[in-house]
Amino acid sequence: MGVENVLKRYHVDDEVILLEEELDLFTKIFLDSDDEKTFVIERVRSILEGNVNGSNIVTKQADIYVFSNGDFSEHKSNGENADFLYYKYYLEIEPTEQASKDKYVLEISHLLIELWNAGFKAVAACDFEELLPRKGGYNIDYL
Repeated sequence: MGVENVLKRYHVDDEVILLEEELDLFTKIFLDSDDEKTFVIERVRSILEGNVNGSNIVTKQADIYVFSNGDFSEHKSNGENADFLYYKYYLEIEPTEQASKDKYVLEISHLLIELWNAGFKAVAACDFEELLPRKGGYNIDYL
């Protein structure tokens, strides 16, 4: 998916942010869970009410692929110096052709909130982290 030009007001932490820049909407969410991959796929599908085809979940706004992380390390992903890059899974998410930029960002936000509420550790890496709840999961005070 190409780079999008965005000019939009966003409300983040009771502040209005005017964003005017080229924004790549590709999103990667690192996700840690002791659950099997099939359970993670079903949980994401359920949260977003999408359709599943193997490890791919499709919604109106996003194409989501769930991968086992080849760099997974239980030791490095837990403890005092935990690093999300070593979480067990990651999701690669791109907007669909018909996606609205605003609705896509809201869908990513909804997914993160519901994953956190379900007890998953999840951190988003994207160009619009400042627009996501808890800065996409980087704000450790909320994890």
